[in-house]
Amino acid sequence: MTRLNIALINTEDPKQRDTLTSEIYQTEINLGPSRLAAASVVHPVALSELQSMLTPDQLLIEYVLANPASYALAITDRSVHAYPLPARVLVEDNAMKYRGEIHAKLKDPTLAQTLFNELLAPIEDYRDKKDLVIVPDGQLHLLPFSALVDSGEYVLSSHTVDVAPSSTAFALLKRQTEEREKAEMPYIGVAAWTEKTENRNPILRAISGPERSEFVPLPFSEAEVETIANDLPRPNTILLGANATETRFKQLSTESAEVIHLALHGYADVDYPDRSALIFAPEPNGPDDGLLQAREIRELHIRARLVTLSACDTGVGPVGEADVANVVNAFIEAGADSVVSTLWDLEDESTEHLMTMFYSKLAVHERKVDALRSAQLNLLNQGLPPYFWAGVQIVGDPSGTF
Repeated sequence: MTRLNIALINTEDPKQRDTLTSEIYQTEINLGPSRLAAASVVHPVALSELQSMLTPDQLLIEYVLANPASYALAITDRSVHAYPLPARVLVEDNAMKYRGEIHAKLKDPTLAQTLFNELLAPIEDYRDKKDLVIVPDGQLHLLPFSALVDSGEYVLSSHTVDVAPSSTAFALLKRQTEEREKAEMPYIGVAAWTEKTENRNPILRAISGPERSEFVPLPFSEAEVETIANDLPRPNTILLGANATETRFKQLSTESAEVIHLALHGYADVDYPDRSALIFAPEPNGPDDGLLQAREIRELHIRARLVTLSACDTGVGPVGEADVANVVNAFIEAGADSVVSTLWDLEDESTEHLMTMFYSKLAVHERKVDALRSAQLNLLNQGLPPYFWAGVQIVGDPSGTF
């Protein structure tokens, strides 16, 4: 796989790329599928156990999209209710249309209100519970619930939003968080593409190839990881520029850490999800290709309360019957309690602002989900459309402080 990936990165010849992609596809098939959904099927959490883990302010909503009707199962620490919802085809069409408009940096309060009416308005406990835990289905995996609109106000204005791969995964991560001992290292920060640039246009943390020519500098990423280091307790380890290699990170990832922050290029492959990757610095004489792919992440032994993927499209992947196959779920399988991820391409400068605000709130001991909401509200209150703040979400355990 390493040999094939290096060859793909280094060629722009279409025929050669097609040949290499075909070889990679066959190799991926032989490596086998993800294991995240299996735990939910083999050992599902009991309802009573799940309710005992929910706080009085939490509302867990598990969606099941189907035709001719969909459903939402709303669970609190004291109650369980099932609600009929519109057909899958209608909900998914509206969700994909709204996501497209957000990505185009547009506002559409009418469609955002329609989706709110379809997905949240029927649920009676929504008004009383301020911490939402969303278990999505289908295209809802790619919908930012914080950007839905209720009577002219974004959901973000009144609620926190956490995403869980499944109710069972939520319970497992909650238990894992409670049992985890204090980490030896508070912070590991990585920024590989730190070169300065004269380009004044917005720079996106995404690639489509991957091709070597797409690995452009991310000039704000270095300040991002260093500012975060100043907010969090020491000791810390920071990998910058040429030192931020895949091999070095794999070595570091075995150490116990409170926070791992990766400010990198990201690559989402919706056709072959195990090829979705984070892009590290090249190492011409090293054992790795610089692409930390989802299949490799699952084999790591991460011991961290929080992994932040400050890269584009890390929450994106093909939607299957049980979940969405992406880099985020790979990190959760590897042992992270929670992962901050992204639903579309990120602009380098605004992302640096959001992330440093997020960590400044963590530094004063706000819960992870509250810290992210505070950072997002800061951008919302500046008048910025959902594109700049709604694409960042927490997956996994939303609580816990540092």
